[in-house]
Amino acid sequence: MSNLERQTAVERTGDGTYRGEIVEDWKMWVPVGGYLTSIALRAAQAHASSTMTRPVSVSCHYVNEAKVGPADLEVTTLRSTDRASSFLVQMKQDGKDILTALVAAAPSVDVGPTLNWQEAPEAPSPEEGEATILDDDVLALMGDEPFWKNLEFRMIKGLMGSHNYPGVEDLTEEEMKYVPRRDAHIRGWQRMPCGEGQKDPWVDACRSIIITAAMQFATVADPFTPPLTFIAPTMSLTVDFHTFHPEADWLLADAVGSHVGDGILGAETRLWTQNGDFICTANSKMTYHDFSEPSTSERLGKSWFELTEE
Repeated sequence: MSNLERQTAVERTGDGTYRGEIVEDWKMWVPVGGYLTSIALRAAQAHASSTMTRPVSVSCHYVNEAKVGPADLEVTTLRSTDRASSFLVQMKQDGKDILTALVAAAPSVDVGPTLNWQEAPEAPSPEEGEATILDDDVLALMGDEPFWKNLEFRMIKGLMGSHNYPGVEDLTEEEMKYVPRRDAHIRGWQRMPCGEGQKDPWVDACRSIIITAAMQFATVADPFTPPLTFIAPTMSLTVDFHTFHPEADWLLADAVGSHVGDGILGAETRLWTQNGDFICTANSKMTYHDFSEPSTSERLGKSWFELTEE
């Protein structure tokens, strides 16, 4: 059993109830959302019938931070047929809601066409690249967190090279906080050794969830000139699973920012194998938190129209 399989496993504690153990290895200040979602996915797997051999999608809302330690999960079957099942998963710690997830599952059947409409972008092989070392400002912010020990990067676009963007000398401090200096677009090979080789699609899906979830904030943060003055906790994450290739080690991740406004940031990440098979699509929404300024909670009392007219 690999680390990923063991660290996302759950045990049944009652009728529709399960317990998982949130471990230190997946912490970045707090346990990361992609890992928590993976535990929720494994709870849905434990609750599903044996014919539901693969997850189709997971959509998760994060309502509170988790901590290292046991977590209780309750799974409700919303609908189940021979062709598909839908589950509601709720995770709690010490009676506090952590997340709510909707999981769709289906059997693996050899019927219908098999097509790959989303071609992988052109990229050199991972063997041609060098390991990406996080920039000093990123390391200062999060480099000591244990989460990073689980992943290897060989970046092709973004998150590499100097952050000395051209033209920043003429910007004011305020402009440097809000004016992007390059595209919100990251592309590169990613590998999670602790999650490779899983023959179970449910476990392999956990690898995809964690990799794509980790790309979202990096994508919307990369365009802005360091030192970064904001963080963006994830509100929601949706991952659609297209196919599974547990034998693949390196996966090509292509992530783009979608929109920033009203204090909300959005990003999308797609994964392919080296052979060009389309693995999954992930979308997330994050909330903007500026830690360089005093709290602006008084703005929360204004309507959307009032704020946009200021």
